[in-house]
Amino acid sequence: MTSAPPEFSGAGQILNFGINTGIMSSTVTTVVLPAEALRSAADTPADGVVHLDQPPSGRFTGRQDELATIRAVLTAERAGPGVSAVVVHGLGGVGKSALARQYAHTFRETYDLVWWIDASSPGKIEEALAGIARLLSPVWAGTAQQPELTSWALAWLQRHTGWLLVYDNVEDAALLHPFLGSLPGGHHLITSRLADDWDDLGAADGALLPLGVLPQGEAADLLWSWVSEGSPSDASRWQTGQLARELGGLPLALDQAGAYLRRTRATVAAYRSRLGLHLSRTAARRDPQQTVARIWQVTLAAITADDPSAVDLLYALAWLDPDECPRDLVTRLAVDEIAADDALGVLHAYSMIAFTGRDVRVHRLVQSVLRADAVTAAQRAHPGESGPGRPRGRHEAEQALLRTVCPSGADQAHDAHELARLAGQVCALAATDPGDCYSAPMTALYVNTAVHLEEQGQTARALPLYEAYSAQVERGFGHDHPYALVAHCAVGRVYETVGRLEDAVKVLEPALEHSLRLHGPGHLTTLNLRHGLASAHKAAGRLERAIVEYETAAAASRDALGPDHLRTLTLQGDLAGAYESAGRVDEAIALYEDIVERDADASGYEDLVPSLKLNGLRLRNNLAGAYESADRFQQAIALYEKVLAGFEDACGPDHPDTLSCLGNLGYAYESAGDTGRAQEVYRVVLGRREQALGEEHPDTLLSRSNLAYLCLTTGDVATGLDLCRTTLVQRTGVLGPEHPDTLVSLSMLASAHDAAGEPERAVALFAETLRLRHKVLGDTHPDTLRSMMNLAACYYKLGDAARAVPLLETALAEQERLLGAESRDAMLSRNNLAAACRAAGDLGRARTLFTTVVEQRTRILGPDHLDTLGSRAGLARVYEASGELDRAIPLYESTLTRLTELAGAGHPLTGVVAGLLTEALRTREQDCPQS
Repeated sequence: MTSAPPEFSGAGQILNFGINTGIMSSTVTTVVLPAEALRSAADTPADGVVHLDQPPSGRFTGRQDELATIRAVLTAERAGPGVSAVVVHGLGGVGKSALARQYAHTFRETYDLVWWIDASSPGKIEEALAGIARLLSPVWAGTAQQPELTSWALAWLQRHTGWLLVYDNVEDAALLHPFLGSLPGGHHLITSRLADDWDDLGAADGALLPLGVLPQGEAADLLWSWVSEGSPSDASRWQTGQLARELGGLPLALDQAGAYLRRTRATVAAYRSRLGLHLSRTAARRDPQQTVARIWQVTLAAITADDPSAVDLLYALAWLDPDECPRDLVTRLAVDEIAADDALGVLHAYSMIAFTGRDVRVHRLVQSVLRADAVTAAQRAHPGESGPGRPRGRHEAEQALLRTVCPSGADQAHDAHELARLAGQVCALAATDPGDCYSAPMTALYVNTAVHLEEQGQTARALPLYEAYSAQVERGFGHDHPYALVAHCAVGRVYETVGRLEDAVKVLEPALEHSLRLHGPGHLTTLNLRHGLASAHKAAGRLERAIVEYETAAAASRDALGPDHLRTLTLQGDLAGAYESAGRVDEAIALYEDIVERDADASGYEDLVPSLKLNGLRLRNNLAGAYESADRFQQAIALYEKVLAGFEDACGPDHPDTLSCLGNLGYAYESAGDTGRAQEVYRVVLGRREQALGEEHPDTLLSRSNLAYLCLTTGDVATGLDLCRTTLVQRTGVLGPEHPDTLVSLSMLASAHDAAGEPERAVALFAETLRLRHKVLGDTHPDTLRSMMNLAACYYKLGDAARAVPLLETALAEQERLLGAESRDAMLSRNNLAAACRAAGDLGRARTLFTTVVEQRTRILGPDHLDTLGSRAGLARVYEASGELDRAIPLYESTLTRLTELAGAGHPLTGVVAGLLTEALRTREQDCPQS
């Protein structure tokens, strides 16, 4: 028996591990905290801080079993990695937030810190976490921006235990992925209307707690707490029980009905008569919104009698942020401050609003009912018209916000501080835009707020604003107006950034067609649209299509703007990157070298302003990456070292660009066979990133992943396996279970088990990686095809060549179509398919495939490349299996000679080929014994 055959190569080796793509991305905001700030996060105590959105209700009734369940799950022992988390889910109005508030209050003395987070939209979690830094480290926080404050808070939570975070009203479970897995030291309590999407929570059994309406007895007790003082008779108690049943046990409805009864001193019987719920009890139980709507109709009539302006104020509040509308903004919705205070007092008395400090809160279900009524009334007032009247309260909400953000006038510059403070209110307006008219001031407000949020690294939160901005522009000017094309370009770009690649293509393709007709190919808008479309295709793995778009854009820019224009150089640089991704490395290098030469000639590289100098350094980094892809390792190393010195001089040793370049240099050392220097560099980068960014930052995880892979390739399987496990758990928590980087870690763990001699476990993990990549990236993405190859390699090792062959056939066909027949991936698949065919007994096909791949690798990689020599050994095995020892043995011998000279006698491939030669010689001796 021999060890694994060398011709079946690449399992785990050709994955895009993210170690060095050669392209430095600028789409992710990286926050580097100073060392003193990290020390402060580790050393600062909390000492019993409790921060809730509002005090717990004095009328909280029942739910004792639910409180006990939450406590039991959060405090249970965990058998392995994971988080202590509970998700309380149910319909709107059932009391999810009230239950979470009551839990936090009841057990507050068992925690060092309790922090309430509005998690209803992207960015709000980061905003809330920043408050921890402001409270615990006020001196440092006074000079920091929100991203730094959020990073400090995360560092504090990572370094402490005994805390509780309450994430209220989660509408997208994916928003929590960056936080749950990276913060294992405390408890997480989540409220959401979502019953699904929690499979990857990583929490203990029982972590999902469905919350229904109150049981009849508890519902009656809650309502009676409102009524008993005014009407304590047995008859009233019976009527209260009947009303509780008719309201379906919905806590929000019970509280609003109780507030009405206490305020008006009406009898319960009279209130029941007014509601007329006996006509639609079943519908009320099915639809909480209908229940609230019926109560709201009666309550609004009473509020109108008390203070008509309060109703106007409530309708305006329905369009703003439900959780925290600042009091000064609310004042602008009324005639003056006194009128606002009076109206708020009436609304609070009827339980239509709540107060959080000076901020005003309105339940989302109440808001939804009010907005629906306002839109319906506007449509009825203007039947059949394409542009009905404005819904009640909408104009007032917009104007109050515009007057605050643009104090000098809606057509004047905005106040940056006010825009940042009220960004949540603008987001709420964008999310509820009724699409009834075009407003230039609101269009400007949407896009200015979106730009601000992007600058803060909150791209996902900015997306709805860009969508609203685009819709406004289309409404005002038409879908093919120049302004609309610019808006579509922005929306498409953000879609790509947040990973919605097909949505990006759907927006950008028609916009590009319109721009070509309107502006022509060389206009900046057309170039930007085509660049965005190319980038989306590249991210989706459609490299051929991306290259066509990049080539077209670069040529049009050169013709229209000139060869040395910054836009032309940028497009050509992206085209070079696409060439490299597609395996067209020589073309990439030629283009990069031309750009670098023109960049230096045109700009006087050494004397550039800092931002342009960084662009020049990044361009040279990418050229070094292309040299590396072409196996020109010494050239790559020399250029990386020069670029690294430039980054250290311009940015300092711990800047993200500096550390990325240093990591790239380490990978170049590894590729060149200098694993000792590579490991030294990887450990330096990992240490610096841990110190500057924290244990769980994506860049830190990338460094840990690089070190894990190096351990696997150098034979330190135990260390590599441990690092792979750790990185997978951390990436799952930080990035989510389906993020491309998480899938890289999943595949690496499979490779680690394979290297540890556990192919059965590797098969299961490779199969799961393939399933998820099919789902996330699509059937033909290069990474999906690489997963097919890895799974096939494991089947081969297990002796199941029949299952390996169809996987490799599919991968090879798609790689030839997408990357070309002589791309590295295609040659590797062809090599491995040849080996699988040999193992399956199809020697004729194996011979043809190996002959082809040996010729290709000899011509493209050179006769002494290790891949070429491995394929030669594979062809020799086919000769041997065909009984042609006179051809097999000389090929083994010449291959072994070159391997010994080039890689040394101790190289794994050298040892395998030596074993194969020994077996072949023994077979010849047995077949032809000497006389």
